[in-house]
Amino acid sequence: MKLPHPKKIFLIKSMVLIILTRSMLRLFSFSRVKKLSARMSSPGEDADLEDLVWSVKTASHLLGSSCLVNAISGQILLSRHNHPSKLRIGVFKDDKFEAHAWLEVEGRVVLGETEREYTPIYDVKWIL
Repeated sequence: MKLPHPKKIFLIKSMVLIILTRSMLRLFSFSRVKKLSARMSSPGEDADLEDLVWSVKTASHLLGSSCLVNAISGQILLSRHNHPSKLRIGVFKDDKFEAHAWLEVEGRVVLGETEREYTPIYDVKWIL
């Protein structure tokens, strides 16, 4: 891997968060996952938003994670590097019912972009 050192670190952090988040969602209720995620989200050092988003997207591609896992993991990572975000969950109804989770920073979707217009039904605000 010929990535700069900070990108390697962010990628490793993202992979660990995705594995941890996936495990938490399988083992605990959503409310418990919210509490655990909030505890892991204490602010730390600043980092470039685009590098952080890249690392979650890349880790997700490598590990094959769901939109909810990506959004929770991304929210934890971004908050740890002083980028407040909003996790949103929405639905789409056409021939079939679909749900989707995405992450927004300052009203812009940074993780979970999609061509479809999902109707937001839940904003997860547990992380600063």
